[in-house]
Amino acid sequence: MSNNSLFLDYHRNPFPMFFQRGLNVSLSTDDPLQIHLTKEPLVWKLSSCDLCEIARNSVYQSGFTHAAKAHWLRDDYFKRGPGGNVIHKTNVPNTRIAFRHETWMAEMQYVYAGRTRLPEEVDH
Repeated sequence: MSNNSLFLDYHRNPFPMFFQRGLNVSLSTDDPLQIHLTKEPLVWKLSSCDLCEIARNSVYQSGFTHAAKAHWLRDDYFKRGPGGNVIHKTNVPNTRIAFRHETWMAEMQYVYAGRTRLPEEVDH
């Protein structure tokens, strides 16, 4: 939001495109005391499922301790795909988590184009 008032219009912000393409994104502010509210807090008309996924991403990416992340997400939150998700804690359907994981795996196949399979340490 601060970028909008400083130099970047909402409509040119890459967040919605990054989110739609499956990047692990979260929303936060870098200037909470300068810009702390807007007339429309959900500028991009995100669904409740979108908001839950973004909240899950925010906890996952945060500097919280492993114990705090395990409490809010699940004990093995660090596993990729549905194995790292509990819908009753995150409100993010396993089908969405599976889709994000499958998309990530396909993208990684492009990155590792010379290899037939992803290295085991990258897959998990």
